[in-house]
Amino acid sequence: MDDPSKVEHELPSPRAALPRWMPLALLWAERLVFFVVGVLLFLAALALAGRSVQVLIQLFNGSVTDTVSSTAQFLDMVLLILMIVEIAYTVSLSLRGAMLRAQPFLIVGLIAVIRRVLVLTVQEVRDRGTLIAGGYISRPNIELAVLAAVVMVFVIAIYLLRNKEPLHEE
Repeated sequence: MDDPSKVEHELPSPRAALPRWMPLALLWAERLVFFVVGVLLFLAALALAGRSVQVLIQLFNGSVTDTVSSTAQFLDMVLLILMIVEIAYTVSLSLRGAMLRAQPFLIVGLIAVIRRVLVLTVQEVRDRGTLIAGGYISRPNIELAVLAAVVMVFVIAIYLLRNKEPLHEE
């Protein structure tokens, strides 16, 4: 009788259990979803670009009562457009079958932090902040300090990744 410890049990390959057309169908379904998401992202960026042009025209016409808030709104929309375009670029890389890289996600994160800094700065100018810690430091200033540290981390990470990843995908 054979020793049970010496008997080799072969497990079927996961691919052997699936029909050949299934992985191909899933690949095309994935690409279709990426394509639809990419188109929606670009449409959203175009809509935001149109709205930001309207805000910019209002700024130049002088029909805006609060110039600081309107300028901040314009910059916020432009930065949001940049974030959407970076995400859409990452989706297009996925469609081409290229390996996803971390750098576009770090850039989106960096732009998001810059947007938050912009919002906090406008709030601080408008409200003059609520003082804490004996009246010397406002909450937005603490958040700005933390965001400045986050910006530094993102910039260092992007710099380090630039040296390790190829700049252009083929």
